[in-house]
Amino acid sequence: MMQEAFLHHVWQFQKFNSLSLLSTQAEPIQVLKVGYHNAHAGADFLEAHIQIGEVEWIGSVEIHLKSSDWEQHTHQHDQSYGNVILHVVWENDREVYRYDDTIMPTLVVKDLVDTHLLQSYSDFMARPTQILCQGQFEEVPFIRKIGMLDKALLLRLEQKANHIMEIFAKCNQDWEDVAYRLLAKNFGFVVNAEPFVRLAENLPLKCIHKHRDSLFQIEAMVFGVAGLLEIIEENDDYQQRLKQEFKFLSAKYQLKPVIEKHEWKFLRMRPANFPTLRLAQWAALIGKNANLFSLMIYFKDTQTIESLFRINTSPYWENHYRFGKSTETKVKSFGKSSFENILINTVVPLMAGYGRYKNEQILIDKAIVMLEGIHPEKNHILDIWQELNLPIKNAADSQGALEWMKSFCKTRHCLSCEVGLFLLR
Repeated sequence: MMQEAFLHHVWQFQKFNSLSLLSTQAEPIQVLKVGYHNAHAGADFLEAHIQIGEVEWIGSVEIHLKSSDWEQHTHQHDQSYGNVILHVVWENDREVYRYDDTIMPTLVVKDLVDTHLLQSYSDFMARPTQILCQGQFEEVPFIRKIGMLDKALLLRLEQKANHIMEIFAKCNQDWEDVAYRLLAKNFGFVVNAEPFVRLAENLPLKCIHKHRDSLFQIEAMVFGVAGLLEIIEENDDYQQRLKQEFKFLSAKYQLKPVIEKHEWKFLRMRPANFPTLRLAQWAALIGKNANLFSLMIYFKDTQTIESLFRINTSPYWENHYRFGKSTETKVKSFGKSSFENILINTVVPLMAGYGRYKNEQILIDKAIVMLEGIHPEKNHILDIWQELNLPIKNAADSQGALEWMKSFCKTRHCLSCEVGLFLLR
């Protein structure tokens, strides 16, 4: 299936017969400068230099599979596309117009592209493997692979920054609340992230701050809103006491359970990851630190921020993973791998988002340095990359590799990938 990325490649490297070009209006076209590829909003290629008929134009080039895509994307109503001087398409299915009702000069390249190039592209894109280039990956220069890892990492940080700004808008531009909600999500990891988020949304941080001197009261609010005090386990006096305390606090702050017990996932999980224990650890952390956002952004070194996560839960959770069932062995504290997971998925995105908000590149650089000092993650996607001998030495590499797979390999955007581009050239 034809993709716009292929047309971007064809235009950028002029992979077509450029002699005697004619527009759909039969005007001769001469490409003097293709322009530079624009990865952001707006036209696809900027500052192009093209002669159409007797007139030389400097402006933008927009590329579509069909000319009607111009209207499909409502460019005719967008003045930011008013400086487009040429519309490059695979098929011309209708004439299109600028916002001022002038005809858009259009070049059709379908019959101009070399058939061998088109066949090579089609064969490449039809490969059944998850990573289309895996059979040729060893042929690619090392420097291109490293460059692609860096490109994918920066894309991942940009996407994380976008997500942070979305949360920021929902939190009435309160950065402490952003940190509070993001931290909640990541304490739930993947399996229990959604109920953790709902918990944070329905348990205001100001309520926690008012009871910072009482971990018991904070636990009562956390477990109460989490819906885990509705049914009391047999002979569990601590849970009963929490329920009584929540009854008082819920009346005081208009709190109520917002999650059903069955929504919390325990199945096929290690006890150390049970949501009840994670909730207890989260309660201890947010009760201990009043200014989590500032602490996570302006820390001096990793050891400083690590000290924040030396969590002492209430004594009950020293021999319980869940209500009603004690364990003879002492429950382990918040582990190193869990701490590094929080750094990768909470602290780094916060720095990326706040760095964009403040326009401070130093925060983005700090986030990257932090990732470079963390062990690489482990999962089946990274196993695939390591089988191809892609060097993954730290979390910066693993984050880049994960984004590489997500945004380039799985979506078949090979012509936006440094490796795919090298092979297809």
